Amino acid sequence: MTDYDSTRTSTGHGLSEGSYLDSHFEAMKPEYEAMIRSVGLKSGWSVLDAGCGGGSFLPLLAELAGADGHISAVDLAPENIEQVDSLVENKGFPCSIETRVGNLTSLPYEDNCFDAVWCANITQYLTDDELGEVLAEFCRVVRPGGLVAVKEFDLTANLFSPFDQTMIWRLYDAARHHIPPMQGGLRTFQLPTWFKQAGLISVGFESFLSERKAPLRPIEREFISTILQVHPQAAASVDLPEQDMVAWRALADFDSPDHILKHPDFCFREGHVVVVGQVPGN
Repeated sequence: MTDYDSTRTSTGHGLSEGSYLDSHFEAMKPEYEAMIRSVGLKSGWSVLDAGCGGGSFLPLLAELAGADGHISAVDLAPENIEQVDSLVENKGFPCSIETRVGNLTSLPYEDNCFDAVWCANITQYLTDDELGEVLAEFCRVVRPGGLVAVKEFDLTANLFSPFDQTMIWRLYDAARHHIPPMQGGLRTFQLPTWFKQAGLISVGFESFLSERKAPLRPIEREFISTILQVHPQAAASVDLPEQDMVAWRALADFDSPDHILKHPDFCFREGHVVVVGQVPGN
């Protein structure tokens, strides 16, 4: 089982370390591939993978861009870029790939230099002010008529069973005030409005669900175990009813024979939203 703290990068962000992101991608690969294919990226395009993590999306991005395309990958964590550089060096990609360490609020690229931006699982870490800055940067570096695509978790759709779902909702409501990724994950369904306020046009979105049921594959169990750890840790940091805390402490006891991961009817669901908008002009 991956320890939650080990998923932090040098940025301090939890659940952002490259190998953890790889395990998440592999556990939910069919849905993730469907999400990126839904955007409408075209062969020959220059695409920015903004907040690339360990590079999980690069193989499919490169496939979609094709031999005449180009991918730039940027991430705030230098260790994630090191992992991407190793991936590029050791794996044959159909198009050129360039990497940089950088902050999405001040992208190290010229104006109008990309046909599209793809940004996955990053906005949850941003404050409202930072989200506005990042969307403005995406609009700046994408050419007129190009696409801005953001994929993010929608915490309002996240569930696991058998468990009292109302406790999950109470936890999210209490924790969102001081745990930025929870506040950001609850903001996801409003992202189309943020896109329009940023000046993007032809804004559309699609929701996706990933469900995994018992019996779990090893990669699914590894990923889901890490996610389940997050909830008791968050619960311990907020004021919740004692009956809720009893249940959260039980969820943290993975060695218990009654842990929900060992239940024959165990089910885990996570929600996602992919929002796509067009930079105005021709």
